[in-house]
Amino acid sequence: MTAVKILIVDDEAINRTLLTNMLYSAGYKHCIEAVNGEEAIQHFIEEQPDLVLLDVVMPGLSGFDVAVQIRQLAKGPYLPILFITALEDNESLVRCLEVGGNDFATKPFDRHILTAKIKAHLKIRALSEHVEQQNQRLRLFNQRVAREHAIVEHIFSHAIVNRPEVLSHFDCFLKPAETFNGDLFLCEASPSGGVYFVVGDFTGHGLASAIGALPVTQAFQELSHQGVSIAEIICELNRILITFLPSDMFMAAVVGEINAEGNRVNLWQGGMPAVIIPAKTDMSLRTITSRHMALGIVDEHELNTDCDAIRLGPNEQLIICSDGLIEIANDKGEMLLEEGLIDIIKDQMQSHEKIEADSLFLRAKAHCGSASFHDDVTLVVFTAKPISIPVSQKFDDGLPSVHDIALDAKHLKQPDILQRVLQLAGQCEGIQSIRSIIYTVLSELFNNALEHGILKLDSKLKADSSGFQQYYENREASLQVLNQGRINIRVESVPSDGKVLISVEDSGDGFEWGGGRKFSTAYTTQEESYGRGLPLIHALCERIWFEKGGSKVVCLIDTQS
Repeated sequence: MTAVKILIVDDEAINRTLLTNMLYSAGYKHCIEAVNGEEAIQHFIEEQPDLVLLDVVMPGLSGFDVAVQIRQLAKGPYLPILFITALEDNESLVRCLEVGGNDFATKPFDRHILTAKIKAHLKIRALSEHVEQQNQRLRLFNQRVAREHAIVEHIFSHAIVNRPEVLSHFDCFLKPAETFNGDLFLCEASPSGGVYFVVGDFTGHGLASAIGALPVTQAFQELSHQGVSIAEIICELNRILITFLPSDMFMAAVVGEINAEGNRVNLWQGGMPAVIIPAKTDMSLRTITSRHMALGIVDEHELNTDCDAIRLGPNEQLIICSDGLIEIANDKGEMLLEEGLIDIIKDQMQSHEKIEADSLFLRAKAHCGSASFHDDVTLVVFTAKPISIPVSQKFDDGLPSVHDIALDAKHLKQPDILQRVLQLAGQCEGIQSIRSIIYTVLSELFNNALEHGILKLDSKLKADSSGFQQYYENREASLQVLNQGRINIRVESVPSDGKVLISVEDSGDGFEWGGGRKFSTAYTTQEESYGRGLPLIHALCERIWFEKGGSKVVCLIDTQS
C-alpha cells in the first residue's frame, strides 16, 4: 500500500517541526514541508500529496491564496485541505471553508483532535478514490456495452431484413420495449408467386429475447426460397429453437402462406392472440384462435403442424398482433385483451371501413395507463389482393420420377409418418414452384384416407371446440388399437409437361361422392371446422377425380400455371 503523503505549509519552522513529529508518531512517515505559498504550490505539483495542512497567515501568498490555486491544480479524487490557524473569529473560519478548505485546526494544536481529523479526511479520500475507480470501470463497461450493442444492432439491421417489394403487401407496426425487439416479423416471396410470413414473439424482451431471431430468420429465408410447406417450416423452426435456446425460452408464432391471388391463407398459430378478420357487422367478423403450443417447447414427434385454411374476400383484411398489444393496461391495471381490441376494430370498421396498423395502435395505446410499454408490440395487417411480386418462370427440365409408398398399420401408427411421406415427395424434380401446394394436397388426402377411410371417424364431430378436441382424442385412441389397414400413395412428376399426379388409395369402404360433383370454394362458418378438405384440394388442383368406389382419389397439379 502506498504511504500517505502530507504537505505541511507554515512559515514558522517550530510549527513545521511540531506537526512533523506529531504526525510521525501517529504513523504518517512521509511529510513534505514548505516554508511559503510559492514553495507549497511547487511541492504540490511535484509530489501530489494526499492531504494538505495549510497555515493561513504567511508572508507573500496567504493560505487563502494557496488554497485556491491548489484546488485548481487538484485533478484527482477528493483532496482534503486543513487550515492550521491561530485565528478564531468566525469570519476567518468561514473564509477558510469558502476558499476550498475542508476543515481547520486552531493553534496551539491538540494532537488527538488533529490526528482524528486527518484520519477522517483520509478515509473520505480513500472512499472517493474507490468510487472513482468504480466509476472508471463503469465507464469502461458502458463503453464496451455500447460498442457491443452497436455491433449487434448492425448485425440485426443487416440480417433481419424484409425485401421492400414483399413488405409492401403488409401494413406493419413494430415497437420494441427496449433497444432490441423480442418480437419478429418476416416475409418472403414464395416460388409460386405468393408470400410466406412469420410473426414471432420470443419469451421476454430485449437482447436476450431478440437473439433467437437470427437463426429463425436464416432458416425461414432459406425454406421460403425452396417453396416448402408451412408444416416443414414449423418443424424446422421448432428444431432450431429447441437446439439453440435455453429450455425456459420459446417463440409464440403465427406462420402463414398467402397464395398468389391473395385470397387464401394457410395459417399455423402457436401461443399467439387470435387472428382477427374484421367486418362491418358482428355476424361477419371472424376470429381464428391459436390451437397449438409455441415453438421451441415440444419435440418434433409431439408437434402438431395442422393449419387453418382461410378464405378472404376482395380487400378483406387479416390482423395479427403479439400479446404486447392486448396486454396494454390502464391506470386500474385492466388489460385491453382480445375483446377490447375487437371493440376498437369494430369501431374503426364502422368509421373508416378498413384497418390501418398505426391508427389501430394509437387507439389501443389510448387505453394504456403509462407512457412506456412493458412488452414488445407487433401489429401486422394484410389486405386481400393479388400479390404483385415478379416470379421468374423456370420450365424445369428435371428428370421424371415416380414415388410409390405403401403404408400398413404399423407405419400409420408412427407419429411422424406424414412428415416422412412429405419429405419423400419433396425429392421430386420440377416441383419447387408448387411444393407447398403439393404438401397441402398430400396432407389433406393422407389425413382423409387415414381418419375416414381407415379409422372411420366422423368430421361432423369437429363442429365446435369441445367436439374438435374429442375428435382428436378419438383419433389417437383408434390409432393405438389399429392392427390392419393400408394406404398406398403415388407421386408422379413429369417436369417436361409441367404436371404432377398424386393418388392416395386406402383400404376402407370408400364413399359416395356423386360423380361430377362441383366443389364450392366458399366456406360457411360450420365448414371451416370440418368438411373443407375436398373443396380446398379442388381449388389447388387442375383436376380431381375418384376411383374404386371413392377409396382412391387422384389429383392432377399444373406446375406452370
